[in-house]
Amino acid sequence: MSIDRIKSVFENIETCDAWSLQLLQINNSRRNGTTYCGREITLSPEGALSNFLREISKRYCSGDKCLTKVFEDVTEYDGSAVNKTIYRLESENELVATTYDALIDALANPDTEVNPLGFPAQAYVLRGRLTIGENETAVKLFSMQNPVVSLRHKFLHSSGTFREITDKVISLRTTVDVVIIEDTIYMLTLAGENLLAMERAYKVVCSNKVNDIVDANIVSDTVVFKKEANSGHNPRKFVSFNEAHLQRLNDVNIRNMVSEKFGIPLLGDKFDTNQPGVSDKIVKLLCERGMVDPFDNNPMEVSSSKRWV
Repeated sequence: MSIDRIKSVFENIETCDAWSLQLLQINNSRRNGTTYCGREITLSPEGALSNFLREISKRYCSGDKCLTKVFEDVTEYDGSAVNKTIYRLESENELVATTYDALIDALANPDTEVNPLGFPAQAYVLRGRLTIGENETAVKLFSMQNPVVSLRHKFLHSSGTFREITDKVISLRTTVDVVIIEDTIYMLTLAGENLLAMERAYKVVCSNKVNDIVDANIVSDTVVFKKEANSGHNPRKFVSFNEAHLQRLNDVNIRNMVSEKFGIPLLGDKFDTNQPGVSDKIVKLLCERGMVDPFDNNPMEVSSSKRWV
C-alpha cells in the first residue's frame, strides 16, 4: 500500500487526453439513503481542462506539498485520524459498498441538461483512463467543495471604471480529497467520509457491535453502556472492532486480568459500567485503542494500531 501508487496517478495525468469533469450532488435521507447526481460540464477554451490537470499534477508531484512530503503512510481505514496518513478502502468494504455502487452508477449516467450554475453540487470529480506502466487504469479524482460560487465584492474593469460582478461561476481548486484507482479508494483527507456517507455506516456497525458486547454479558449496566458507547467519537472507533478480543473477554480470568491491568473496575465478575469512564475504556480495548507500554507494562491509549512488522 505504497504512496508511490497514488503518486503514479498524478505523474501520468497527461497520458489521458479524454478527461471528463462532473459536478457532483450528494443527497442523504433516511428514506432513500445516500444518492448521487452528476452534471457533466465542458471548459473552454480548448486546453483549459488539460492546463488545470497539469497544475494538479505539479502540486502533488513536486514542491513542499507533494505527496511524499505531506504523507508518510497508506493504511487501511480504521476510523482513526492520524496525521500524514492516507486511508485506503476496497469498494466492497461494508462501510462503503452500497454508496460506492450508487456513486459509480451516477457518474456513468450524468445529467447534461440542468443548468450547472443552479445545480446544488457539493463536490466535483475528474474521470480518466491513464496509462501507468503498461496498464490502462481507471482513475477518479474528487474535490470535496461546492464548485459553484457567487461572486461578491468583485469588480471588472470596463471603460475606465470597475463594474460589479454578481454572476455565479465555477471555481475549481487544485487540491484532491479522494483518489479512486480502479475500485480502490484512497482518502487524502477525511472529507472522503462525507463523499461515501461513512458516518451513517459506522454508526450502524457501532450499534450492532454494542449489542454483541451486551449479549456477551460482560457489563453490569447495559443501558449506561449502550448510551455511552453510541455517543461522541465512539461510533467511529468500532470500524476497528476486534471480535476475537470480545470472545476472549468471555473468560472470567481474562476479565480479571484486563480489569487489573487497565484499571477497569468490576462489579462481581462484570465490568462496572456505572463507574465514570468505564464504558469508554471497554470501547477502546475492543477497538484497538488500548495497548501496553513495552518498557514499563503500563496501560496506554493509542489513536490506532496495526501489527508489528
